[in-house]
Amino acid sequence: MTLPVLLIIITAIALFVTLLNGLVLNKTRHWILSFLQSFSGVFFLFSGFVKAIDPLGTSYKMVDYFNAFSKHLAGTPLEFLDGLWNALASQGDAVAIVTIVLELVVGFMILIGSRKKLVAWVFLILVVFFTLLTGFTYLTGYVPPDATFFEFGKWGDWVEGQMEVSDCGCFGDFLKLDPLTSFIKDLFLLIPAVVFVLFYRRMYDWWTPQIRAIATVVFAVLMTAFAIYNSTMNLPMFDFRPFKEGVDVRTTKELEEQAMSEIQVLGYKLKNTLTGEVKEVTMDEFLRDFKLYPKSEWEYEQIKTEPTMEPTKISDFIITGVDNSDLAATMLDDPKFNLWVISPVVNPVSSETITETTVRTDTVEMETDTGINTVISQVPVERTRVEYEWSPSIIERYQNKVIPALQAMAESGYQTYVAVGGAGQEAVMDFNEKLGGNLHIGTADEILLKTIIRSNPGFLLVRDGVIIEKWHYNTFSVDKLKQVIKTHE
Repeated sequence: MTLPVLLIIITAIALFVTLLNGLVLNKTRHWILSFLQSFSGVFFLFSGFVKAIDPLGTSYKMVDYFNAFSKHLAGTPLEFLDGLWNALASQGDAVAIVTIVLELVVGFMILIGSRKKLVAWVFLILVVFFTLLTGFTYLTGYVPPDATFFEFGKWGDWVEGQMEVSDCGCFGDFLKLDPLTSFIKDLFLLIPAVVFVLFYRRMYDWWTPQIRAIATVVFAVLMTAFAIYNSTMNLPMFDFRPFKEGVDVRTTKELEEQAMSEIQVLGYKLKNTLTGEVKEVTMDEFLRDFKLYPKSEWEYEQIKTEPTMEPTKISDFIITGVDNSDLAATMLDDPKFNLWVISPVVNPVSSETITETTVRTDTVEMETDTGINTVISQVPVERTRVEYEWSPSIIERYQNKVIPALQAMAESGYQTYVAVGGAGQEAVMDFNEKLGGNLHIGTADEILLKTIIRSNPGFLLVRDGVIIEKWHYNTFSVDKLKQVIKTHE
């Protein structure tokens, strides 16, 4: 799905609603306004719905925004808001659900014409907020890593990698939009937003005010329950991410890596740091005349061919065992059924460095006038270790479901692999010891693990690198695991 195709679909639905209002329901006196109302309502409903399918994805994106605000408002009069960003980030899941439901309810109320003046203003405020958000995100591409947004004198050329958030999350993982595209989209949405505020009295409405109010409340309750179900009770109803069921992770990773290795450097885009002159040269020209472009005066940017296939997060599937082994390769090459236990965040609640003094006994044989004597000496030795404390809830989850699953898989001759994020290898080794020391465990990037599954922990049954089935912690059981294995034998 691309943005143009999506806009065509939404436009078609809006045209149908407009014709229905005008030709059947006799609700339309102002055709353009009616179309804008239908289009905006459908647009917000669709945008909110695809995010309600995966609220945790929206939560992760919002936390990225809050962290960006905290960074770039430092040293400004708005620095006092830092506590607010931290508070919102700590409650990211709840904030995401509230925001998603608000977007859905506003879209629904626009579509049915409920509380037109109030909704017109709320819609305008939301669109202005989204426009500022996406505009800010795009403009951070001009801000070097060592500067903040309001240090305008340090702004340089736009660099995609400098953007604080790579995509806006407007349509969740269903459709990725870069911030510039999303910014332009929000600018267009400002047109109907302003029109609604000016001409809200002329907007159409369905049913009576009482029925509209009841319908809105029922819709809000249903959408709230839907969002909560897809975030805290089960995996998202639809999986738009790369690690969905049926995906051959090993083959996809190999193909993506091959595509990246085949990228060729065609030349260089050069910028003179003294004069600002920009020029492009082919590789042959650069190799011939490279002495004319000393790095003290010129900035280099490679001009490359496009990869034959776009890389996904599967390319970043790297899991390091606590013994520094390549656990990812072991997992992908396992030809038998194997269970992946994925915990995106396993942070110790606290840690304490403890210094212990032990006595080391040394025995040395020394030759003296009276013969060879054995000298025994005791030397005090200080040793430091870190004592970790873990959340009782995560320990309980592992004891209740992960350990029984590991035992069941082992009885059938199958392996269980555990990947955790958010903690260092020393802490993970301590976590393993707390659980009996039998986990085949490794560490990975937190974002990678959150992409794989929206549960902490989550479970994936895999064979030969192919994902067979995924479970949320709440829906997983050893009986279900055995049943799926039996079905696919």
